Parts: sequence; C-alpha cells; structure tokens
Amino acid sequence: MKFKAIKSFRDDSGKRFSRVVELGVDELAEGEVVIRSRFAAVNYKDARAVTGAGNVIKQFPCIPGIEVSGEVESSSDARFKPGDWVTVQGGRAFGISRDGAYSEYVRAPADSVYPVAEGFDAFSVVALGIAAYTSAVAVEALEHHGLRPDQGEVIVTGATGGCSSFAISMLAGLGFSVVGMTGKSSETGYLESIGCARVVGRDVQAQFTRPLDEQLWAGCIDAVGGAPLDFVLRTMKQRGIVAAFGNAAGETFTTSIYPFILRSVTLAGVNANHPVGARGSAWTRMGAGGNLRPQALERIVHRISFDELPAHCEALISGGVRGRAVVCF
Repeated sequence: MKFKAIKSFRDDSGKRFSRVVELGVDELAEGEVVIRSRFAAVNYKDARAVTGAGNVIKQFPCIPGIEVSGEVESSSDARFKPGDWVTVQGGRAFGISRDGAYSEYVRAPADSVYPVAEGFDAFSVVALGIAAYTSAVAVEALEHHGLRPDQGEVIVTGATGGCSSFAISMLAGLGFSVVGMTGKSSETGYLESIGCARVVGRDVQAQFTRPLDEQLWAGCIDAVGGAPLDFVLRTMKQRGIVAAFGNAAGETFTTSIYPFILRSVTLAGVNANHPVGARGSAWTRMGAGGNLRPQALERIVHRISFDELPAHCEALISGGVRGRAVVCF
C-alpha cells in the first residue's frame, strides 16, 4: 500500500526543502502504532519546517507536522486496537527528529500515542491542540498572578494568529476586555467577532517611546516577541503581567529595567510543548463545556486539504493567513 506524505530534505549545500512523496508503512520511522491520519494541525513551527524557513527539523529526511489525530490501523501494543481514535502531539521528537503528522499514515511509538479524551473529538483535539493549549497555559499564568477583569484591559499581540485568536476568545469568555494588536487593519471585523472589545494597529508603538510610558494594560498575552513585547512592557499598569510565548516579530527584544523595578511588572515565559498525558487543568478546561473552550472556535479554525498544505505554509510564513488551519486527509 502506497500513500502520500510531505517529506523535508537538506541538500549538500545545507538548503532545506520539502516535497510530496509516495511511501509505504515500512518506510516510516519505527513505532508500535500505525494510525490512519484524519486531521493534522498547521503551526507556525510546522510552516517553517515545510518551507525550510527555519531550523526546525533536526534529522533529515523527515516528515514534518507535530500534531495529528486519526484511527488506529494496527498496533503491536496492547493499549491500542484497530478502530481506536487517538492523537499524537507535543514532545520534542514527533515531526522534528522523527516522522510526524503530514502523512496519510503515521507510525509512532505507543508511549507517544494518546486516546482522544472525553470532551474532545478527532477534529477538536487537533483544531485546538498545542495552539489553544499554549494560550490556555498563558491565560492560567494571568489568573495565577491574580489578574481580574475589573483591573483593566488585556492586550494580545499578533492578534490574527492561531494562538492569539484562541487567547482572545478565552479571555473574552472569562469576562476580560480584550484589545487585539495587529498589523492587519482589514481584520478588525474578524477580531471583534472572536471577542476583541477594540483593535489597535502595530503603529500604536510609535506613540509611546519613553522607557516607561503611559499605563495602559493590566495584562498581556504576547505571541510575537521583538519590538511589540518591548512596547507592551513599557506601557503596563502597576503590577501588570505579561505571558510571552512567541517569536514571530523577533527572537530578541530591547527594553529597560524600569517596568520591573518601578511598576513591579511580571514577565512570565510560557512553554506548553507538553505531550497530552502531561497536560493538566488548562487542557481539561478546554474540553466541551469547559470555561477555556474558545467560544469562537468555528470562526478561528478553517479546514484545508492535504494538497493545499504547501501553499498554506508559504502564506503563513509571509503573514498572509489568520486563525488556525487543520489539514483534512
């Protein structure tokens, strides 16, 4: 049996590239469980891997894609049987140093495979996936810091991205007044439809240039890093909190010590690349009926075909998409 997959390669010059290939199951990385893929997510990291725009893949050749769900085709591990609905997502190997999600069939070690849990189905477990889980962990960081809706506005940077869109919907559902920051003025209607009380452009940064400027935000979820993160830190309210997890605007940023020593601002880093079995309350609260289930899920997520995946990855890298895409096999 042959099936299609996207495989990433590196040539002798070090150039990274991907192409569609035909494979058999025996050509996949070893593992006890063979899964017939139904859905796979597209993260910014995945787009970098497919396009070769970033140093994501650690072992070549490799099938990229870090999240998949589907139906067990066969298993040599007694924990799984044909017909079980399962997902593989999270961790540091799948789709990075071993074959991942962008294949009509996936073979994975049994310890990295998890049943689709109550509160999710095969689509939602990937549609939400690591992106929404990252946002939920960030929201919990704000909550643990003591942030309440009555303390003021919460700004979300990179607002049209998948993680940010989920964060906006979650925060709005909890009663926060959310401000979306974006460079795409044409997406104001979309952002308001998923929960933004108002939208500001990236050009707002030019209006606030002092090391410590006007106090605007009680909280922030930063998905981009770089200059926007510096802007947010300089305009946080007293004892505000910023939960940061992205680098689309830059892997470094320059700021001063003043937000931290004069306003007691907290900068909390968020790393949520956890396997499903290691996820706690944030994941549980994202299930059906949970208070971190994004109310605007159907407006945030859109479906693409496997054949559309390479072009979508190119568009994602160039900033030409919004929300989160799910590949339907």
